[in-house]
Amino acid sequence: MKSWSMPQPPVEESEPEIEPPTDTAVSKPAKPAISNDNGWDNGVLDGTFHVVTNLWWGENARVYKLYENDVLIDTQLLTAHTPGAQTITTIITNRQNGTYKYYAELSNDFGTTRSDLHEVTVSQALPAKPVIASDNWDGDGNYTVRMDMWWGTNGTTFNLYENNILIHTQNLADTTPAAQSAEKPVTNKAVGDYVYQAELVNAAGSTRSDVMTVHVTK
Repeated sequence: MKSWSMPQPPVEESEPEIEPPTDTAVSKPAKPAISNDNGWDNGVLDGTFHVVTNLWWGENARVYKLYENDVLIDTQLLTAHTPGAQTITTIITNRQNGTYKYYAELSNDFGTTRSDLHEVTVSQALPAKPVIASDNWDGDGNYTVRMDMWWGTNGTTFNLYENNILIHTQNLADTTPAAQSAEKPVTNKAVGDYVYQAELVNAAGSTRSDVMTVHVTK
């Protein structure tokens, strides 16, 4: 006589326990060094750049803090792997013209180490100066006013003034330091003189062109 046995459920293999990562630091972190890429990233000393903190070798950190003008602006948790290098980057955006002082603090269970003070000078945060021209060669009341900014910090808004009155606003893409241009058609102007000025605006402020006078004679 045949004997029947009940099938047994498969035995699940247990996952091996993964030990949490450990660090071999035995004292507070080594001293970090700070650098920045302002001017190196796009050739312009604008208000957008990276502050980079490097710990080249030694006791590692688990916490990074960056201060700007003595105000804490960034905190990051780090993976420690003493004595390997650690690199931490903070993105800085939309700073106005001026001098900014940075220092970093690296901390672990044994204490905190501070970097030397590092200064960054921002001198081209405002849009570069635009120029304007018109194609009113025949002197009639229909023409185009054109704005060009050849190179430098970009604006995100273009404003056009006619006789000190804002007549046109246009959003622009910021592709610093590439050139920017915009046009505004003007129609049906009566005989007379019309004074135009262009303005580029970004988060740091605004820059205006020289004025241009268009003479409508017919």
